[in-house]
Amino acid sequence: MKGSEGPPAATVAERTEEKEEKKLHDMRKRARDIFWWPFTQHEIVPIENITVIDSRCGKMFAVHKASGYDLITQQFDACASWWTHGT
Repeated sequence: MKGSEGPPAATVAERTEEKEEKKLHDMRKRARDIFWWPFTQHEIVPIENITVIDSRCGKMFAVHKASGYDLITQQFDACASWWTHGT
């Protein structure tokens, strides 16, 4: 049936990417509004200084940085053992 095929895959991928990008940008403000960071005056923390962790896999995690352009980088979780030692 013609006309019931839906949008092209590229359009769906673009929309999905745009939604994901907006979600990552919104997370900075949500983190500042929701999370409690000990010994921190939240209102003086610039939004761009808040690190957003997008995902984790094994000993690596993906960090979203919005410094002029959007970038997701993989970083090694070097301090994970501090939190799991002795469990």
